[in-house]
Amino acid sequence: MACRINLHIVSNDDCVRNCNKDMRKQITENDLCTLVKSKQDELAVRCVGEWAEQKIYLLYQYFGIFAKGMKNKWKEINYIEICSGPGRCVVRENGVEIDGTSLAILNHDSAKYITKAYFFDYDENVVKILNERIKILKISDKKAKAYYGDYNEPSKICDKLCETLSSQYSLNLVVIDPTDCSVPFKLIEALTGRLKNIDFIINIATGTDFSRNIPMAFNDINRASKYERFIGSRGFFSDSKNILLNKSNNFAALRSNFISMYQENMKKLGYSIFRLSPIKHYYYILFSSKNKVAADFWDKAQKTEYDGQLTLY
Repeated sequence: MACRINLHIVSNDDCVRNCNKDMRKQITENDLCTLVKSKQDELAVRCVGEWAEQKIYLLYQYFGIFAKGMKNKWKEINYIEICSGPGRCVVRENGVEIDGTSLAILNHDSAKYITKAYFFDYDENVVKILNERIKILKISDKKAKAYYGDYNEPSKICDKLCETLSSQYSLNLVVIDPTDCSVPFKLIEALTGRLKNIDFIINIATGTDFSRNIPMAFNDINRASKYERFIGSRGFFSDSKNILLNKSNNFAALRSNFISMYQENMKKLGYSIFRLSPIKHYYYILFSSKNKVAADFWDKAQKTEYDGQLTLY
């Protein structure tokens, strides 16, 4: 069965393929491959695993339903992506080059329904590259633009958003897509305080970053602090139940408890609806909203399953 969305897939023969973690440290800089340029536009590409397209497909499906469903119900509909990346990726397992989430959304037929599309990344070079790609698409920077944004300084990201977005009359879909559990919960708090009407789609890297560091975090205050900043409260690693789970190597239960604590802290911000979608065994995509209609949209998006095939167009 062919892939049902057009990610402008091409084969990039410059990719060395199947590079291990040590090699990636040598040939990438902030996940941008230093050996490979895009076959589409000669700009830099991000090195990703073969599971990336499943995530892009999920967000793409939801975005289309969300934008069409809300276009006549709000004065503004905005798409905001934090940790956006440069817009094009190369899959290290097979050298296939694809659109990242940002370009997939901008190329979506339903992009015409949104008022603004803002992208943030902590790497200024990545921001520059993504803006070049937006320019190639001939989209006005009044409609879509990438900005430098450090998620550790949430007030600055919020200031930039509030320069042009209405806090009262806009509906905002916020995608937060880090490669690890480093985005502090205070960013969620700041966004909900300033923009009000937000549905969140958040990458929670429990299968990679968190799993690798679970045993050490129970005996390392600095490691524990990182994850407690992510979930928004202390006490996870001092909880007697979690300590016992760690001693018995029950990491699956620890991952579940970690996500549950994250959701509990979102409930304190008024969020009552959650959906959790696994991306293979690597991480979860957490969808969160205050509105049942949004959850219905998410459930509808899930009905067309990703087929797992990268097909060259």
